This record gives sequence, structure tokens and C-alpha cells, in this order.
Amino acid sequence: MVSGDAEGLAVLRAWARDSVDLIATVVEQGADWVPSLSPGGAAQIRYLARNGVGLDAIMRGFYAVTHLLLEFLTEEITDFPPEALPRLVGIQGQYGDQMMSAMLAEYEDEVARMDASPSKRVAECVEKLLAGKPVETAELEYDLDAWHLGIIAAGARAELFLRGLAEQLGCQLLFVQRSAETAWAWLGAKRAISLAEVERVVLSKAGGKVSLAVGELRQGADGWRLTHKEAQIALTVMLHQPQRFVRGADVVLLAAAIQDETVRRSLVDVYLGPLDESRDAEALCETLRVYFSLDCNAASAAAALGVNRHTVLRRLLRVEKAIGRQLDTCRAEMDVALRVVQLDLGHQ
Repeated sequence: MVSGDAEGLAVLRAWARDSVDLIATVVEQGADWVPSLSPGGAAQIRYLARNGVGLDAIMRGFYAVTHLLLEFLTEEITDFPPEALPRLVGIQGQYGDQMMSAMLAEYEDEVARMDASPSKRVAECVEKLLAGKPVETAELEYDLDAWHLGIIAAGARAELFLRGLAEQLGCQLLFVQRSAETAWAWLGAKRAISLAEVERVVLSKAGGKVSLAVGELRQGADGWRLTHKEAQIALTVMLHQPQRFVRGADVVLLAAAIQDETVRRSLVDVYLGPLDESRDAEALCETLRVYFSLDCNAASAAAALGVNRHTVLRRLLRVEKAIGRQLDTCRAEMDVALRVVQLDLGHQ
């Protein structure tokens, strides 16, 4: 079961309740009992099949759960009739094959149902296209020759959110659900839409429960693949620093630092290490963060920090002297180093 998956937890609890009821029935009826897969058991098998759990693992889990239940009954329930245990063990052996057959049939039915679903076929087609394999794209109902914006969405209502976004922007939507909380998507348009407009629409939507990691606007099949890869870069940062809208092109260096320990250690050591020797290192770093966030405007930074402009300029000069570089030659590197420290990744 996926951690935090409400559906998985619900079906597991149902199967556990059914299993206890099943053992009680066996104790009461003995040899008259006819084996069948309970509704809770069937729901659990279908859930596991949908989440790619192999049949061998399911069978091993079935026998492990049965063993644990028998152990619980004999060790924890003080009034459990001792004469019932041999009957339970005997019935388990006698009807085990029949239960396995019922589980196998349920599993195969669910797999066949998934294979026949349009969403499954679309997902398989998308994965082949991303891998550069030849594939029939008619079922996608999406124009690969158009302009594309790759999106990775996080949130339980991602599909509804993205369909509304596509309609508002006048775009096609190609959507693939990847898990209960994440989805891949592409907005397709005959013209190059404005990313600023996309961001504005996203941030204006009420609720704020869906976050988007996006690539750049790209054209054609190769562009369709590239914008998805850029969205994956944005997702790397969004997972560490939750935001409603993250653009891959804006966080390429930060994503590289997150993924590569050598890169982030080098940035922190070279650009922030020399500041540690200053008594007011924290004030220098905060001044840099505000200064960069306000497009290197010293007057605006001073107002935000509650100091005068000359104080900001003096602090910036001290930083340049400490690192032996002018800030305008290493702004991107310094900015990423500061972000790495904020994410508490500097010493990992």
C-alpha cells in the first residue's frame, strides 16, 4: 500500500474485518463451510492489481496474514476453543487452492479491465512516445505538431483543475494520471501561448490545492518531450519547496544542486563559506536574498529590510570582498547557494 493512500487503507481494513469474520464462520460451521473470496478480499486484490503488485507477492501476503490471524487467535484471545485450531488449520490446507484460484481470477479480471481502459492505453502510448519509440498516436486525440506546455501536477483534483485551465486558455489537454496525487499533462495550442498568462490563471484559481511544475513552450514531437523533461526539473524543486507554480527554466541550477551533492557543496563552500567568518553573516545573507528577490534594486531592498540604502550597499561590498568576486558576475550561483541553505541541503 502506498503511504498516505486513503483508498489502500480503507480496502485493507475491510479485508482485515472480513478475514476475522471468515475465521469466526469457520469455527462455527467447520466442515460445512464453503470457501469464497469476501467483498473486502476482492476489493484488496483489485487495489493491488491497479497499483502493479505482482501476484506472487499477493499470495505470499495472503498466507502471511492467515498465519498471523491464527497466531493472534491462539495467543491473544483467552477464551478461544483449543479444539477449533486443528479444524482451522485443516480447512486452510483443504481449501487453500480454491481460495488462491478465486484470488487469481479476481486479479486477472482487474488487469484485463485496466488493459481495456482508454486511460491505460493513452498512458502506454505516452510512455512509448517519451522513450522515442514509434507508436500510433490517433488514440491520443492530441496534435503533436502543435505548441506544447509540459506540466506535472500535484494534487487530488488535478484533472478537474487542468481541464478548467485548458478550457480557459483555449488549449487541448493530454492528461495521464500517474498516482492518486500526481499527473502528467500537456497543453497544446496552435499558437504560442503566454507562460505569464498561464501562471496568472493558475494563481487566480480558488482553492490552491493543485500545484504545477511546468516546462517551456515547445513545438512539435521533440518539443513535446523536451517540455516534459523541463517540467520534471521544476518538480525536483517543487518537492523540496512547495509552490503553486514552478517553471523549470527558472530553477535549472537549483534542481542540479538538489540532485548533486558535489554541486551544492561546492556552491555553499565557495559563495557562502567566506561569509561565515563575519559576525553578522546572517544579516549579510538576508540582505543578499532580499536584494536578489527585488531584481538587485538596492533602494527597494533597503526599504524591505528597514535600513537605509547605504547600509545595503556596504553589506554588498563586504560580500564581494569576502568572496573575491563581483556580485554581477556570480548572481545565479550565489542565489542558488542561498536557496540550498534555506532548504537545509547544504551539508547533506
